[in-house]
Amino acid sequence: MVNKTWDAVYSTRQVSAKQAISTIHSFQKVFLAPFCNEPQTLVEELVRQKDRFKNVFLYNMVIGSPCVYADTACHPHFKIRTFLSSPLLKKAFLNDACEYLPVNLSEIPRWIKQEKIDVALIQVSPPNDAGYCNLGISVDFVQTLIKEATYVIAELNSQMPLTNGDTLLHISEIDQFVLSDRPLLSIPSGEPSEEEVAIGKFVAELIPDYSTIQLGVGKIADSILLSLKSKKGLGIHSGSITDPVKELIELGVITNENKEINQYKTVCATITGTEELYEFCHLNESIEIYPTDYTHNAAIISRISNFHSVNSALEVDIFGQVNAEQIGDFTMAGVGGQMDFIRGARLSKGGKAIIALPSTVKKGTQSRIKTKISYVTSLKSEIDYVVTEFGVASLFGKSLRERAKALIKIAHPNFREQLLAEYEESFPVNV
Repeated sequence: MVNKTWDAVYSTRQVSAKQAISTIHSFQKVFLAPFCNEPQTLVEELVRQKDRFKNVFLYNMVIGSPCVYADTACHPHFKIRTFLSSPLLKKAFLNDACEYLPVNLSEIPRWIKQEKIDVALIQVSPPNDAGYCNLGISVDFVQTLIKEATYVIAELNSQMPLTNGDTLLHISEIDQFVLSDRPLLSIPSGEPSEEEVAIGKFVAELIPDYSTIQLGVGKIADSILLSLKSKKGLGIHSGSITDPVKELIELGVITNENKEINQYKTVCATITGTEELYEFCHLNESIEIYPTDYTHNAAIISRISNFHSVNSALEVDIFGQVNAEQIGDFTMAGVGGQMDFIRGARLSKGGKAIIALPSTVKKGTQSRIKTKISYVTSLKSEIDYVVTEFGVASLFGKSLRERAKALIKIAHPNFREQLLAEYEESFPVNV
């Protein structure tokens, strides 16, 4: 039974996707809800109406999205501005239809407040009896987006799970909404390679029982999580949670019992995985989802003892500088929450910052550990450990020479001699 106090809003603001997108005009700034919560019915209609647009600025964060707005036919109509890139955006970058904004996830809410977004396209559950919709699998910065955007259009998806945390918004905060009933975007866990399994085991050795961890998305992160099955009393305070987190909760490995804040709660900003994971999180009181200015806030993280941040990278130099964003002229990913969590780990009592990556790329033809890198995401002074399938390089408190020696040791054997020769040629003897 619909509550009559908001029945009028529910009746008068419900429109078709075509009607909703017709309110968007050229030169406006349109922000899409991030990650797997990108509203596909609204996005698909936006692309269908592309020919009437000129320079509509689309802001996004890409994980799981098919990026239909990045098709070459869309380039004359949309200017994509991404906080987290994807190979699916490469043609748009090359055609000058996409730009990268390097903003830490913790600061995107602040950025939204100063930027003045015209239209927010979000995805939520249908309202409950009190008129409240649920943001479901992704909070991130959407609460700020709803409050700050001039106009809010929501896809009310009946398949959206109901989650706990800062996940509610009233139907009155939505200007127009479109009903849908379709599966959410999802990312299945892939089968890890031998190298990824080895990396997972090495990282697991660095994580003590009863510590709290943060991991990203992808096969390395999944492999690390699956290597933690013998641990006790782990906590999660992370940007995202994936299917292996569900498995560890069910096994009793993740209990969150030792966290000083959000005790007994798995905390994240977004859920990224399969429909099975989404069903697990539905009405699950042990999982709470909060905005990034909470989950990624170093001052908040510092209150959690033994916080271990584990992030990946595209390449690392022999002194420990980390590139997690750019290869050549193309932005592959983004700063995301890497520096947020590294800062939090550095401030946590007993905390550690770990970078994990395979030793090579392009079928073993190039080393990911290099003498020099041209693009730096995270500074060498912030990293405690770098891990490859060949072992662990402990960097904190080490000299440049000691760092180079440790990192060359965990490079692929095919490149160690070359790296050592380049190091001896390029740097003074007293480095």
